[in-house]
Amino acid sequence: MDEINQALTSCDLLTGYLDPIIQKLIHNLPNILSSMSTQHSEKKETSSYVQLLGEYVMKPNENISVFLHWPDTKYAPISQRKVQHFHYHDFYEINYLYRGGVKNILQDTTIQQGCNQILLMNPYAYHDPKISDPDTLLFNILIRKEFSAEILSGYSPGNSNLINLFLDNSLGMGPLKPYLLFDNTPQINFILQQMILEYYQGQQYSQQVLYAKLIELWSLFARQQTEKFAQNEHNIPEDVTKILSYLCTHYATTNLSETAKQFGYSSNYLSQYLQRYTGYCYSDLIYNLKMQNATSYLIHSNFSLEEISERLGYSDVNYFRKIFKKKFGISPRAYRNQHKSNA
Repeated sequence: MDEINQALTSCDLLTGYLDPIIQKLIHNLPNILSSMSTQHSEKKETSSYVQLLGEYVMKPNENISVFLHWPDTKYAPISQRKVQHFHYHDFYEINYLYRGGVKNILQDTTIQQGCNQILLMNPYAYHDPKISDPDTLLFNILIRKEFSAEILSGYSPGNSNLINLFLDNSLGMGPLKPYLLFDNTPQINFILQQMILEYYQGQQYSQQVLYAKLIELWSLFARQQTEKFAQNEHNIPEDVTKILSYLCTHYATTNLSETAKQFGYSSNYLSQYLQRYTGYCYSDLIYNLKMQNATSYLIHSNFSLEEISERLGYSDVNYFRKIFKKKFGISPRAYRNQHKSNA
């Protein structure tokens, strides 16, 4: 394997193809911008974030597409180099940085991505990418949500309650964890370059080839995640797993004192204990569980906001609306409308 990785490290499939790829982007850019403009004129935004829909930025016959990130780069027309770009979308997006650097500003963190990292974002990711150098080459690989749900649903790693606390999608992503960072190994780098080249060459059965490469890529992502989770689980005491399992079931009705009594701890010790192994204090764990379940109820049920609020353990629906909007930047009703329409 080391010999294979060494061979792949020195292999750059895009050498000699970058100029035609960039030229094709520049040629297609007016159509992309026109489609995005049409989308924004047709759809009244209900939040401060712009939503990009796959139907406007991907061709109708494509489930997987690739394009070069143009804002803030030297490759875009001068009038389009600076754009308001805090957005989310209804597709999965893989950020592959070929050269340069990018700072991705998300709701709860900022990721400084280098060429040794791959950033994967799901449709819940509100983000604003900032290019560090005009010469940066950042490829975006887009995967339709409905397509990815069909073929990637079997890749949720592990059964740990610590993991499942924040997961509801493949590879461990959900509304509260809408992104993942992977190491850009020689194997992964090689597959991503194959996908980029295959897409831009546009030969017959290109989508089928991209589909096969995506399965291979997702499998390597899942393997990497599984290995990381396995390492973490060895360090998590069994009683922490039991406590988290209890909270997943009783988050709406229990409190710190009751949970501590249930497991034979003092309240202060329990909160500190959970903080040590999860990175979250008790109140943050409960809050995250409530918000996770709120998004699930909004998308997958027809419960009213009052019913959802009650099921989450909030007696005041207005308070629920307030904290939900603070977390996601959008009201519960607008969130339901947007994500149900794209489900």
